[in-house]
Amino acid sequence: AQPRRAHDGRGNRARAPSPARGPLLAGLGTFLIKNVKIARSWALFSAIATLAVSVLGLTVLNEEKHLQHNSEWLTALNSSFSLKLDGMGQLLCLLNAVAYPLVILSTWNNSYKKAQNFFALMLLAQAGMMGVFVASDALLFYFFWELALIPMYFLCSQWGGEKRIPVTFKFFIYTFIGSLLMLIGIIWLQSKTPGQSFSLQAFYALNLPAGKQQWVFWLFFIAFAIKMPVFPFHTWQPDTYEQSPTANTMVLSGVMVKMGVLGLIRWLLPVLQIA
Repeated sequence: AQPRRAHDGRGNRARAPSPARGPLLAGLGTFLIKNVKIARSWALFSAIATLAVSVLGLTVLNEEKHLQHNSEWLTALNSSFSLKLDGMGQLLCLLNAVAYPLVILSTWNNSYKKAQNFFALMLLAQAGMMGVFVASDALLFYFFWELALIPMYFLCSQWGGEKRIPVTFKFFIYTFIGSLLMLIGIIWLQSKTPGQSFSLQAFYALNLPAGKQQWVFWLFFIAFAIKMPVFPFHTWQPDTYEQSPTANTMVLSGVMVKMGVLGLIRWLLPVLQIA
């Protein structure tokens, strides 16, 4: 999770943090820990380390106003592993980093069957949310969006309340439909960019006619509205919050709903201004 050097696009060298790498590797490693106490302590240590790196990245190591990193990823699809930590990303990454130690500590005495799997999925969800907050490539944004959501399905279905199965199925249907619509919108916008790029800047440069913006707007807005959630796409929320484990509900309500707000402000409004 340590920052590394990368070009800032002007020939200079800027520090580029990898905010999702720490909880991603820690989450994968947690699956291998069999002792409950060690798994819980490891999850807390990882959360505190992520918080420390996030604070350092915003203070001591913040040499540039906009920290960014670009490297090859899916070159055949013209998609790059592109991260940019702007002002909004900094705020939400810090929120994510602050929330996790508090969530783990406040539920410290809760017992979980196969606790290592529970904490591993929690950390993977944190990695996904960190990625959503800093991704500046549409396909990478979608990848992290799913990485944040999928662990939540399993957390609710495996450690939720008595009605967890139908509630999780409803949550899955809502988020699956939203994600599918967003993916269709991403692919369509990518096909209209010069060079068919998934870059956020390429999306910003699009100048689509009002008629086409209207229907593409709804593909994205429904996905973001489900996640925020807003009427009438909110009906999954009460039951999911009730049936989910306490730690899961805290993350869903405190951090994950911000994914939809960020998507609306960073990806929807600048690209489809007329709609």
